Amino acid sequence: MRLKVISQPVSQVVETLAFMTGIPVTPVGTLNGTVENWTVDGSGVEAFRALGEAANLFVAFDGSRMIISPKSEMNTVVLEQRTRSWDVARNAVRALFPIYPETAIQYDPTSDVLIVRGPPIFVSAVESVLNRSMEKTVQVFKEGVPEVVTVQRTSAPN
Repeated sequence: MRLKVISQPVSQVVETLAFMTGIPVTPVGTLNGTVENWTVDGSGVEAFRALGEAANLFVAFDGSRMIISPKSEMNTVVLEQRTRSWDVARNAVRALFPIYPETAIQYDPTSDVLIVRGPPIFVSAVESVLNRSMEKTVQVFKEGVPEVVTVQRTSAPN
């Protein structure tokens, strides 16, 4: 796919890319501004990623649709790591969003927290997947008496 833009509003470039690639887009916020003298040549997802860099947009792909937002309309959430490792957290997010800006999720090993930045739809989805408990309680009946057993997961579920 190849697209050359001389001067066009960002929202129209997004619509054109969506039409050309067949990838649905969920815009978050108002896509203002103009794309000037920009050319892209590549796959659909890569074209959206390149547009994000050129127009200062947050661009993420959840496997079926693009989420696009101006970087000026992003939220920030700080999440405790709890018992989960950074690798497990990163893998969980990548399963949810195969493509997202590297700066959207930062790990601070000193305080053992994750800092998540993005549009509300992205932040809430990441927060939801990362806040899933790493513990699971199971009720077991032992000699007719109920007992709650806590099972620690050592890795992310498949």
